[in-house]
Amino acid sequence: MKKISSFLLTMFAGTMVAFAQFSITTGSWSLSVGGGANGGQLYGLLNMVQTIVERLVPLMIGIAVVAFFWYLVVFISKGEESADKRKVGLQGMGYSLIAIFVMVSIWGIMVFLSNVLGVGIGGGLPPLEMPKAF
Repeated sequence: MKKISSFLLTMFAGTMVAFAQFSITTGSWSLSVGGGANGGQLYGLLNMVQTIVERLVPLMIGIAVVAFFWYLVVFISKGEESADKRKVGLQGMGYSLIAIFVMVSIWGIMVFLSNVLGVGIGGGLPPLEMPKAF
């Protein structure tokens, strides 16, 4: 179990480094929209956080699905050898299903609340408007 948790932590850290490298090389996340006036830096920071969250949700659900199938393989292939391996496989599948259920449920609740409140989901932040001269 310790090997799998360290493997997932390594995958998560590697993904975050890849996202940081992407932002540095492409310049897609700019923190100085509007030259820093009128909250341009805050706008850029919020846009960056939104992009990271949008990319992490499907990634984390995918990792949970892969973990479920990994534990299913452990349960089927090594469950006959020992009761301990069977128990590890069952626990891993249970935790994976709980993780998938929680993530998808929170995602569904947020969609429901956005529909009830009339707030759009997805897309980007509204464009930053510069003040007009008098």
